[in-house]
Amino acid sequence: MIQTAFDTILDTDLEIGTTLICLGLSLLYGLILAVIYKYFKRSSGYSTDIPMSLIVLPVAIAGIVMVSRVIGLNSTSDRTTIAFSFAGVLALTRFRSTQHDISDLAFLSMTIILGFINGLGYILYAALVLVIMAIAIIIITVTKFNAPSIKEMTLKIIVPEQLNFDNLFDDILTASCKAYNLKSIRATEFGTMFELNYVITLKNDVNQHEFIDKIRERNGNLNVTLSIRRFNTQIIQ
Repeated sequence: MIQTAFDTILDTDLEIGTTLICLGLSLLYGLILAVIYKYFKRSSGYSTDIPMSLIVLPVAIAGIVMVSRVIGLNSTSDRTTIAFSFAGVLALTRFRSTQHDISDLAFLSMTIILGFINGLGYILYAALVLVIMAIAIIIITVTKFNAPSIKEMTLKIIVPEQLNFDNLFDDILTASCKAYNLKSIRATEFGTMFELNYVITLKNDVNQHEFIDKIRERNGNLNVTLSIRRFNTQIIQ
């Protein structure tokens, strides 16, 4: 009985009724996922095009998979056809890979999976996956498991060209940080300045203002930027 309930509702030939059910549920699941996304991102903010993508993508994917499923059943391997259609949809979302927050890509992957399952006609499986993902996201949000550490930061220091900056700030960083690493050195202002980029983990008892002041005493009171590493949100400059 349970196995029958979780079987696909699609036949070899697409029928209007089952097609509308699959597409309608894809739209509903995408809408639910968009609401969950907005709740998940309510404190950090989000790009307005993501919720719209989460609503539209499952419908588009389900339609592509249903059509490719019917075509594939008449070929040597229908699974290969479906797999290629799924890979094509993933390629279309590649532009999202430049997002600073990887959770955007995770939500888009979820909506692709839901559309794919619905497109195969396994609507109860899609509902089960959505429920599990929703519960996981809510638990992560409530427990603040995804909250960035405010001690893991990016430190950018501007120094003049004539200043020898080798090991210049090591004693300050050693005293104030649990760990630090010089990631890059970049020439700016047509070579008249250098920008030092560190990844640091501040100690719990460090006063950020005093930490910045000590660095400014060494770099000639030029710009010093301290940012939360995950969001690159400026704290002090």
